Amino acid sequence: MTKFYFCLGLLIIALLAGAVRAQTIYAGADKRPDSTHYALALQQIGNLDDDLALRGVDDRQGLPFGIRSDQHVKRLQLDLAYRRSPALIEQLSHLNVLLNGEVVSTISLSEPRHDEDGWNRVKADLPTQLLQPYNQLAIQLIAHYTLRCEDPVHPDLWADIGKQSRLIFDVEPLVLPDELGLLPSPFFDPRDVRRLNLPIVISGVTDARLEAAGVLASWFGALAGYRGAHFPVSTDKLPEHGNAVFIGRAAEGVAGMNLPEPVGPTVTIRPNPNDPTGKMLIVTGRNDEEIMSAAKGLALGAQTLSGATAQFNKLQVEPRQPYDAPNWLPTNRPVTLGELLPVDDLTRRGRAAPPISINLNLPPDLSNWRIKTVPIKLRYQQSTTSDDDEGALNVSVNHTHIARFPLADRMKTGQQWMSGDLSAIQRTVHVPLDKLGSLASMQFQFGYRVPPQEECRNSLLDSRRSAIDPESTIDLSGIPHHIAMPDLAAFSTSGFPFTRMADLSETIAIVPAQSGPSEYGALLTLLGRAGRVTGYPATGIKVKHGAEAADLVGKDILLIESGKPSPLLTQWADRLPQAERSDNHAAAVSGWKPGDIITRLSNLLGTRTHPSPTAVSARSSPAYFAGFESPVSSSRSVIVARGKDGQQLLSAVELLIDNEAQAQRVQGGLSIVYDNRVESVSKGRTYYVGNLGFYQTTLWFFGRYPLALIAVYLLGALLAGAVFYSILHARARQRLRIQDSDE
Repeated sequence: MTKFYFCLGLLIIALLAGAVRAQTIYAGADKRPDSTHYALALQQIGNLDDDLALRGVDDRQGLPFGIRSDQHVKRLQLDLAYRRSPALIEQLSHLNVLLNGEVVSTISLSEPRHDEDGWNRVKADLPTQLLQPYNQLAIQLIAHYTLRCEDPVHPDLWADIGKQSRLIFDVEPLVLPDELGLLPSPFFDPRDVRRLNLPIVISGVTDARLEAAGVLASWFGALAGYRGAHFPVSTDKLPEHGNAVFIGRAAEGVAGMNLPEPVGPTVTIRPNPNDPTGKMLIVTGRNDEEIMSAAKGLALGAQTLSGATAQFNKLQVEPRQPYDAPNWLPTNRPVTLGELLPVDDLTRRGRAAPPISINLNLPPDLSNWRIKTVPIKLRYQQSTTSDDDEGALNVSVNHTHIARFPLADRMKTGQQWMSGDLSAIQRTVHVPLDKLGSLASMQFQFGYRVPPQEECRNSLLDSRRSAIDPESTIDLSGIPHHIAMPDLAAFSTSGFPFTRMADLSETIAIVPAQSGPSEYGALLTLLGRAGRVTGYPATGIKVKHGAEAADLVGKDILLIESGKPSPLLTQWADRLPQAERSDNHAAAVSGWKPGDIITRLSNLLGTRTHPSPTAVSARSSPAYFAGFESPVSSSRSVIVARGKDGQQLLSAVELLIDNEAQAQRVQGGLSIVYDNRVESVSKGRTYYVGNLGFYQTTLWFFGRYPLALIAVYLLGALLAGAVFYSILHARARQRLRIQDSDE
């Protein structure tokens, strides 16, 4: 009997242990590393500046979103924030959530749940079986404010969808085939609106391999676009999970990378040895020249590749011309708006349609001296209406009003033509050049008066159509390139002066001789941003671990610095701009005191002194950006990105991508970075880059230095006087000789 109870006890203990083990495994299944949760705000998905406004009896707003090719969505949830008119009848009004045209959820407005900001919050599950690679999420308002007859456009019929509303994803990874034809996926997936974070492993770092990494970083930066891109760098190990890029020779591979010896410039895709669901994009060759050829071939011809491995012949890259970046508006010809935006996006329906917005990327060195405006030959079309419609087209730049054209005046202009059932008209808009800037957006807003409605009438039929003709043009030709430097704002927003050449072929980047992953990561992140600006890989970039001044002739210089100042920066210490602000914060940085009369006078005379590199950075700030004229080539620039250490340098560079508000504060000749805050403290010693032409340069010079013009006038008067004196003196002597001969 005793044995029976003993065996029974052992059996119970075994069952309990098995249950505990099963529970542990089950609990761990929900937290397994191959399950990922993340959320995307509607503001991030749609790049929204404002909340989504729903107006009227029946209105909807939609946003597109995509699903990564290497992910399967197990659950999708909408966390909706909304406000609505208090006049709405709760029993008759509601919000519909539509996924790809199907109503998937109805949200009653009768039970609001307010958060601390006053928004109503509600969550709704979305059916994953309706998901496609590209999807459309829409929110529809059905609204009523009275049980009697109602005005379908009454001001009490409204609801706002907060831009902070989120889509919450629960996904698991999919294993993709080793196929180059999928590029740039999965390393960059255009369906993913999140910032690109792509590790790059560089084996046996050399200048040429850094250049190859720069080519790929700028290519991925161009693909990522508005998302931004970071490139963590490693030199000795592969990432623990996810996708990455490997650059190096097969024989020098880091642990886990057992590669066959290539026979030429080679690109291949393989699984990440540390993560079977991740991929490694391997760029290799028998020497550094072949590795660089493989990087260029990949960046310029990825769309033609197929299979798991591809080899390249020696690649000949056509040289670029100044200011020909694909993302920049051409400055040598008029550009049609149809080149900048698809035709469908230039058309609007309805009396209160959202504005047509066109983004413009301009070279930052366009001179507005004597050329103040940019002409836009605007053609627009609308449904034929009566003068009682009181419609108007409002033109804005960066949401600043520029012009307003009453649509009812079309019959009076004599500049109309017919296009189908739309009447069209042409106007010329002169946009102030200083309103555009290097990054600008133009808005064209069609609006019409809503006619008074009779009681008990059906919903207003809104068949209004409006459009901007794609043959409308904007013309930057004839505007010279000329800019006062240093201008760190042009660097932080447009990568200028390096991006003047889209392939950065006139740029040399110098990294410390004892660089590490942080310094390399800072360089690649800056090159990724340059690719985002230009839309072209930096196939002409040169990188050196330290350099002599003689190597830098005719180049714009990007100087990456951390730790102890390099010999080159020490040599150029007197060129660094001095902090000029008079507050205590700036005084601590520059050593300047309010009563320093000598310094004030030297600044006025243009002979200001400069502190040493450590006086600018190490005393009070972890990092700074500085700009000055190259000591080895006039009209060439040096941009210094420096940190106390590699991590501080990397943090300052990443600030340019992650914090747009602070990045806009990087200005002048010296900007100091304190954690996540930027202080611009100097304009720097002015020099000029660009060419106005001989005639314009002459006028500009005398306009800038009027005393020189007075001196020229005086000299001209003296020369003219001397000439007239000589002529008159010769005539007088001749007359005297004639008189003497007559006597």
